[in-house]
Amino acid sequence: MHVKKALEEFEGFALRGNVLDFVMAVVIGGAIGRIITACVDGLVMPTFAFWLRETQWEKWTYWQWRIGPVISAILDFLAKVGVMYLLLIKGLGSLRRGAETGGSGVGSRVCSFCREPIHPEATRCRWCGSSLPAPLVPGK
Repeated sequence: MHVKKALEEFEGFALRGNVLDFVMAVVIGGAIGRIITACVDGLVMPTFAFWLRETQWEKWTYWQWRIGPVISAILDFLAKVGVMYLLLIKGLGSLRRGAETGGSGVGSRVCSFCREPIHPEATRCRWCGSSLPAPLVPGK
């Protein structure tokens, strides 16, 4: 009888919303990580190799120190951060702002303080918190 109760409790735990959200975030995060790694390995790092005029720069040494792997890791990190910024922050941020303003931006307003798009009926900017003039609602 204890096994049945334990299975019911486990099912209740596993099917709660925050557990499923976490699982989906891990799966989506892994997929985005592979995209970012592919962009860095296929585009950014070959560009660094072209700029440095050497394809084996990961094997550089100075005295007894292997500085190539250190430089490679630093460049890889910076490249991944840059690609993440461009894809996630700038790319998805502009898509999100476009969706919030209705997609095409028709009928949307721009905050006069921070210049960010705001909802046509908003009385306060969600970006900077400034009070806004009363919205112009057609037909009222």
